[in-house]
Amino acid sequence: MTPLARTGTPVRSLASFWNESRLRVAHAKSSSVRPAPGTVPWRAALEDVLKVGYGVQTHSRFVAGAWERIRWRTTPSAGALYPYEVIASIAGEGSYLWDVEQGRLVPYGLAPLTHDDLAGAGFVTPSGHRLEALLTLVGRPWLSMKKYHQRGYAYCHLDVGHLTTNLAIYTAALGFTPNLHLRFSRTSMAEHLQLDGLCREPLAALSFTSAGPAAGPQAAVGSETEAVLPSTCLELPGQQEVLNWESLRGILSFDSPLKTPCAPVSVTLLLEPAEVHEVPHVSDIPEVSSLLPLPDGRPRPSSATEWRSLILGRRSAKGFRDQPLSVAQLGELLGALRAEGFPADCSQDGSARLGVRLVARNVDGLAGVFAYSPASHALHRIDARAADPRPACMQQEIAGNLAALVIFHAPICRLVDEHGYSAFAELHFHAAQMGQRLHLAAARLGAVGMTCIGGFDGEECAALARLGPGDEAVYLALLGVPDETAFKRDRMTVAYSHGYVTQEG
Repeated sequence: MTPLARTGTPVRSLASFWNESRLRVAHAKSSSVRPAPGTVPWRAALEDVLKVGYGVQTHSRFVAGAWERIRWRTTPSAGALYPYEVIASIAGEGSYLWDVEQGRLVPYGLAPLTHDDLAGAGFVTPSGHRLEALLTLVGRPWLSMKKYHQRGYAYCHLDVGHLTTNLAIYTAALGFTPNLHLRFSRTSMAEHLQLDGLCREPLAALSFTSAGPAAGPQAAVGSETEAVLPSTCLELPGQQEVLNWESLRGILSFDSPLKTPCAPVSVTLLLEPAEVHEVPHVSDIPEVSSLLPLPDGRPRPSSATEWRSLILGRRSAKGFRDQPLSVAQLGELLGALRAEGFPADCSQDGSARLGVRLVARNVDGLAGVFAYSPASHALHRIDARAADPRPACMQQEIAGNLAALVIFHAPICRLVDEHGYSAFAELHFHAAQMGQRLHLAAARLGAVGMTCIGGFDGEECAALARLGPGDEAVYLALLGVPDETAFKRDRMTVAYSHGYVTQEG
């Protein structure tokens, strides 16, 4: 039975779902190989990209008289449970499932993706280009929702946004243009990927194209001595996962019309302060003083080697020291948000652009609440005082010593009423894309720690950031001087981004 064939679908709106999944601080519990067509086959190229953009790193450390092995993935996670899988489709060859533990693509046993399949799913690619490969990111909501309940579904979109950004940044650095797809038919792709009954939803895709006519079949990739890998399949859901999936009826993209895709183009993803929906022009706010320009910092990385190092070196801070950041560091961090987004099929109408507020608590020479202007790379002061951020962050201990808080915001309820599922998915994706860009900028600075959180009290965030009526936080980034001795008490064994620890003999 396909998702659209289900009966008895509850009548629910995304706005209602968003409201039902709000958090309240009163209920908080404190816790702390470069692709080269014709030279390097696409399967080998994609394996290299996935090892960097979605790989597991390990190292050992000696603590309290024993060795510990630390594992982490190159992508952070709002829910820390990585509720997604990646399926690679190579034109004329076949499909593969990324095995993160083996670090390789394993045959998935599907027929090769055809141009008719693409057309049926509503993919729009640049005119005159042929598809070489497609990475489909498939959400598995249960992996977050079993811990985070309703809100875990939004975390799926955030996690996919982080991963897709990593993959797109690295492939772009290798010299290829990745095209982002968020408005394709989920039902058609679910049928092609044989996801029916597996409690999974295709959430995003990256396509890679080259100029010229459609390519013919490619030979299988591997050394002459490599054994042929058996086909694999996705893990089957258990009873609780099926019940959880049924609870999402009316919320999933299968149940909602999507906005019409456009030819992939690149545009800025951030709003100027005066453009923010339902918020008065910054010049009309009495507390606003003069514009505060920020230092530009260094130019963006220019080589694949540097991007690779940043992606592999990214960490999520588990705590912060009570020490200040500098304005120069903030300037370089926020400057990372000025870049255009990837060419995407949802760029032209700009309905999912975000505003940025900065709450400066411990920054040398800077204090208060500010609206960030990406065009002028400057801050508009809104309030000279910055309140305690812990209530907004659900009393998480890590927020106590943060130096600054970045809040990505939008009038999400109004936008999902106007644009449906597309607005919900795209707002969360773009917020995560901005979060990942900040993560990589922090990794480049070295002395700056950062972590993103999707668990926050929306009303407290709005009050803290002085947001206007109807506007609310979508995602939060916490910045500060990292405390390497901090420990996150709710860490789980699958929470690689916060350090998975096992004893070694």
